Amino acid sequence: MRFSLIISLLTVIVSTSLFGQTKDPVLFTVDGQPVPASEFTYIYSKNNRDDADFSEASLREYLDLYTKFKLKVREAYAMGLDTVTSLKNELDGYRKQLAESYLNDKEVTDRLVHEAFDRMQEDIHVAHIFIRTNPNVSTDTMAGYTKIQMVYAKLQAGESWDDAVRHYSEDNGTKELSGDLGFITALLPSGFYNFETAAYSTPQGTYSMPIKTSIGYHIVKVIGKRPARGEMDVSHILIRVKADESNNLDAKSKIDVIYQEILKGGKFEDAARKSSEDKTTSERGGFIGTMIINQFEKPFEDAAFGLQADGDISAPIRTRLGWHIVKRVKKRPMLLFDAAKRKIETQVGRDERMVSAKQIMINRIKKDAGFIVDQTIYDQFLANIGDDLQTYRWQVPSIDEKPLLTIGKDIYTNIDFGNYIRNNARIRMGVAKGTPNKEIVDKIFSDYVGEKALSFEEHNLVNKYPEFKALMREYEEGILLFEATKINVWDKASKDTVGLIAFHKDHRSNYMWDERIEVATLTLDSATMDKMPMIKKWAAKKSLSVVASKAQKKKIPVQLSRRTYQKDETLPTGLTWVAGAKADLPDGKGIMRVERIIPPQAKSLEEARGYIIADYQDQLEKEWVASLQKKYPVKVDEKVLLSLVKK
Repeated sequence: MRFSLIISLLTVIVSTSLFGQTKDPVLFTVDGQPVPASEFTYIYSKNNRDDADFSEASLREYLDLYTKFKLKVREAYAMGLDTVTSLKNELDGYRKQLAESYLNDKEVTDRLVHEAFDRMQEDIHVAHIFIRTNPNVSTDTMAGYTKIQMVYAKLQAGESWDDAVRHYSEDNGTKELSGDLGFITALLPSGFYNFETAAYSTPQGTYSMPIKTSIGYHIVKVIGKRPARGEMDVSHILIRVKADESNNLDAKSKIDVIYQEILKGGKFEDAARKSSEDKTTSERGGFIGTMIINQFEKPFEDAAFGLQADGDISAPIRTRLGWHIVKRVKKRPMLLFDAAKRKIETQVGRDERMVSAKQIMINRIKKDAGFIVDQTIYDQFLANIGDDLQTYRWQVPSIDEKPLLTIGKDIYTNIDFGNYIRNNARIRMGVAKGTPNKEIVDKIFSDYVGEKALSFEEHNLVNKYPEFKALMREYEEGILLFEATKINVWDKASKDTVGLIAFHKDHRSNYMWDERIEVATLTLDSATMDKMPMIKKWAAKKSLSVVASKAQKKKIPVQLSRRTYQKDETLPTGLTWVAGAKADLPDGKGIMRVERIIPPQAKSLEEARGYIIADYQDQLEKEWVASLQKKYPVKVDEKVLLSLVKK
């Protein structure tokens, strides 16, 4: 992301006192445009961190940098870069990302995080009566609601829980178990927040009022509670039992033998690799990984969490798969709130429970901003909606455009809302056929109001939160600075071939090779190694290029290569920094010779291109800044500057 090359903003915590000054004097102006002292001290403190000592020397040094920064930004505006669509879209993207952290009701979010953490400390044993519904079929939802209310009334009238489960529950998996789901723990999957709340708030031995989840209606009974089992790393050894139980006794005998061998000192992991019939874990010494409750069958879970210390193993236990020996590898301690908070915040942020937090915030925005709906205009719009609302053919009614919704100073008309409905065909066509128009439109209008309220709040953040305003200013100026510098410096340096050649010519002495040596290496084929003595004799007086030429004339296959070494490089074994120095290759299949010592010389443009471009960019930037200083006058208020000095 381009902006990360200029400044990093989101990790900064801005003191509110920084922006709470009643008097904010102007420190300097650029072309008459003021820069307040608070802006300068904020940037100075942030970028210097622990080195921000507010000494006069430090302040003046940073003021020089910041005035140059502001000159470039002023030029970017003069170039019209703030009107470039791609840059405006980029800034909008940053605004939305930054706004997300503000567009949450912090108080409600904190409450949900604390609530989730508290719930995670306890496992709840629950049973339920379940009535399934299809959320996309309004008649089905109403029928389910009616049925669960009937069941609740019968329980209230004295019908036993077991009878109610048997007669009415639509969860066939638990019907014969009195609706028993076993133990659950927070956080339940999204869509089941109401179920979780019922489980954690209903007294033990009693049942809840009917509650709704994403799959239907429930009445939740709390059977018991215990401290949360949390997480545990476990391993196991498995001897499988066939579906017809024909080998059960034999499997039990095998697992007992393995168990006794481990008790006598045998290593669990060795036994797992040798004997376990779970091939996915046997090669890892039986290691399964981290387990939580309800991940495995109850006998396995109870055996694992019943072990008292890391390294303990269980006696053989039976599951539907067969016979197991379970080892507790590591019990993971429950995290304290501060350690668990970040993870919980992430989970809560993706969960339906945040819908309630978002709605609370929307209600607050509506109240603070002044939310008005013209009910007469709404009813007239609804009366003209037409019979084809749930089809692609639907069009906005041909009615006079009138104000429908007001949030603060933002006004939205009935036609605006109609266009929103038309553009959200998925919503109006996604409900069950035959759903009344009013029900569909009311739902879409609720979404519309929420969206516009959040939009109002987003654009009002600069007025409500000074730190948001400061960050957005930095985002905008950073984007403009990047683009202006790219045009005037970076692109120019890399594309200006004539200028680059001239710069290199004027600064050749800055790009020098130190003294170097050229080493030639001549190697022989394995089949002609008997010629090596003759080759060495020739090389005693001649360069290896001459030797290679002579060998080729005599049909002796040789290979000749060359390499240049710099002073800081390690020479091949046996060679010295002396012209004519020779050495054998370590494998004896060739010889090396220092052919020549190359005196210091200037690098070519291609040899030093990266360094030359970087230095040329520095020169172009200095020239650019100098021209801007002439173009846009900078005036510093010395009294204000000295008032910032801390002695």
